[in-house]
Amino acid sequence: MKKSSIRKKLSSLTVRISLIAVVVIGAVAVAGLLILRENTVNISGELGDMAAGDSQRALEDRMTAALTTLAENMASLSDSKLLVIQNSVEMIAEGASEILRSPNAFLPNPVPPPDATNKDVMTAQFLAAEVTDIAAIAGDTALMGNIQGLLLNIIGNNVSATSNYIGSEHGYIIIVDEASDKKTEFFDPRERPWYIQAVQNNGLTWSDVFVDAYGRGLGITCAKPYYDRNGRIAGVAGVGTILTELTEIVIGTRVGETGYAFMLNEAGQIIISEDMEIDTDGNIVREDLLNSDNAGLAAAARNMTAGKSGIERVHIDGREHFIAYAALETIPWSLATVIEVSEAVAPATEIGGRIIDMKNTALGDINLIIITVIIAFAVIVALTVLLVGYSSRRFAGTLTEPITALQAGVSQIAGGNLEHVIAIQSGDEIEELGASVNKMALDLKEYITNLTAVTAEKERIGAELDVATKIQSSMLPCIFPAFPDRAEFDIYASMQPAKEVGGDFYDFFLIDENTLAVVMADVSGKGVPAALFMVIAKTLIKNNAQYGKSPKEVFETVNNLLCENNEASMFVTVILGYLDIPSGRFTYVNAGHNPPLLKKAGEPFEWLKSQAGFVLAGMEDMFYKQHEITLSSGDELFLYTDGVTEAVNRENNLFGDPKLLEVANGHAGLPLKEFTVSIKREIDRFAEGAEQADDITMLALRYKGV
Repeated sequence: MKKSSIRKKLSSLTVRISLIAVVVIGAVAVAGLLILRENTVNISGELGDMAAGDSQRALEDRMTAALTTLAENMASLSDSKLLVIQNSVEMIAEGASEILRSPNAFLPNPVPPPDATNKDVMTAQFLAAEVTDIAAIAGDTALMGNIQGLLLNIIGNNVSATSNYIGSEHGYIIIVDEASDKKTEFFDPRERPWYIQAVQNNGLTWSDVFVDAYGRGLGITCAKPYYDRNGRIAGVAGVGTILTELTEIVIGTRVGETGYAFMLNEAGQIIISEDMEIDTDGNIVREDLLNSDNAGLAAAARNMTAGKSGIERVHIDGREHFIAYAALETIPWSLATVIEVSEAVAPATEIGGRIIDMKNTALGDINLIIITVIIAFAVIVALTVLLVGYSSRRFAGTLTEPITALQAGVSQIAGGNLEHVIAIQSGDEIEELGASVNKMALDLKEYITNLTAVTAEKERIGAELDVATKIQSSMLPCIFPAFPDRAEFDIYASMQPAKEVGGDFYDFFLIDENTLAVVMADVSGKGVPAALFMVIAKTLIKNNAQYGKSPKEVFETVNNLLCENNEASMFVTVILGYLDIPSGRFTYVNAGHNPPLLKKAGEPFEWLKSQAGFVLAGMEDMFYKQHEITLSSGDELFLYTDGVTEAVNRENNLFGDPKLLEVANGHAGLPLKEFTVSIKREIDRFAEGAEQADDITMLALRYKGV
């Protein structure tokens, strides 16, 4: 009796709900279509007018954005080409200055004069002014001949450079190029525009664009002074290059059918374009846009020469154009891209006509749909009465038994019997649900098995990482006081890796009875790769320091060793310093690391300013500059890695240099261990629970004197 009542109730409810749903859906559909048709007729006229305008504005917006992005990207690409030359000049100038600062570190290496048999071969050559007394400056020329290796290395790795050189105040030049057969007997670099301009500016300078004398295209020279040990200008280093790649970037840029690009110099003259001309004297014929009769072009040129970026509409030859421009960073030039406005908005008119056609087609389709829906609605109502009544009675009769079987099977599985199989053949969703529950039980069983294996593997990996952490920690000095029998100084250091193992490391050791070496370093990356690279770098630095080498010599040797087979392109920033214990003299070299903090006795902490050299393992044959200060009794040094200053909080704000200086001065005078612990505590307070993103390593040294 109870089963029959459920069947009747379910059957009756299903019929009523189905009929109501069909009637409501049909009525809503017909009413919606009628409203849609009415609205389509009312707005069709406005839509056609608005479409063309909206399309034109959208196309203009898209074109201005694309044109601006293209100009900026081309300017950035041009900068990248020029930056290679600029970096080469700076390396040559620094190399020449280093030779003059440390003459005793080099043997005489004279450069031969040009030899015509070296035609088309990159070779170093020596030329001098006719008035130069070669014998009087023989020592200087032989010393500066040591620059030829750097010149050959740079030009061999820089496909854009055609020549590089140093010109001396003594009236001679050491040059590397392929034109040994074209050299004159005498040459005075001091009379060359690049030399004069670099000396007048006392810094990096670029020459004007010129047509290459050997017919290789447009050329340009970058030059920078180099200095003797007293800081006086001793000469000028330079690199000449042919602007082939830059010219191809500009001339090869096409935007649509009418678009093109050009390069403008700081004087408002077009120096690179597809219409560029050369006069009979071999000079570039330059169009002066600043003084153009076209007011729009002149205004755009003023913005370009002022170093601005933007886009404007300008009339050129009676047609309106978009002109987008972006300034270069390496040289005061600007790059512009141009396209006719009419080309940019040409599709707008076509779109307007298409919209009208689409509107007319849509109205016809809507009329047909309305008629079809009304007919279908009548048929559906009739079929619903027949089909739903029959189906609901059958469904109600078969629904109870599968549900009961499903409930019993689920109870078995929920009780832990994952081997139980639910067998339901109702031919509907309940059968699918039973199959899903069976699959769920199998998946759960498999998941439990996999979870057990994964848990065991994670425990194994965790144990191995724990061993790696202990091994890494044991490699760093961790017993304090480190030198209990030495009263002349006190030292303390700590490292907290961001992962189980890290790339930061510190070290300190006695080279001899009177010399203490301290190291603070940060390897690129984190985790196991960084830890492995850290072990190699730490071992090489310590071994070479214990061989009696100066900090500068240690870095130059270790840099070349780390560059060998460095396929992972890893590098390390590091500071190495030697403390002469009796005198307090601290000699140090910085290879791209954060500047240390120095606290003189009775004074606050301040930055130990020095020019940081290139990182270790970044490039072979690098030179490093050695610095020296003298510590008095009570003076302190604080070395750290960027994990301190680049710690972030939940708002992603950096701890920063000013905050570090403030915290260090706020805890000055504490014992060294308490001092470093206090700084770490301040970093944790600042982070507010944010995850540590990088290794945090600190070393504090206090000199007490003899």
